[in-house]
Amino acid sequence: MMTRPHCNLESVQKAIDLLGGATQLSLKINVSYQTVVSWKHGRRFPNVVNCQKIEKATDGKVKAKDILPDYPWDELK
Repeated sequence: MMTRPHCNLESVQKAIDLLGGATQLSLKINVSYQTVVSWKHGRRFPNVVNCQKIEKATDGKVKAKDILPDYPWDELK
């Protein structure tokens, strides 16, 4: 049985706060507002691509590896 990857909800919230709200984050990374809200409340979590988009949208203030700390980020390079 696969375990669900850990998502750092504090990092998601930090990105939301830095960009001025869930709507702004959703527009910046091209996902729906509801998707961001589901991340915020831990119902879902951002995939690898969206984590990278969040890192870029926040100018590196929120790192992809901070959002999904258990993901093998070093293997992507």
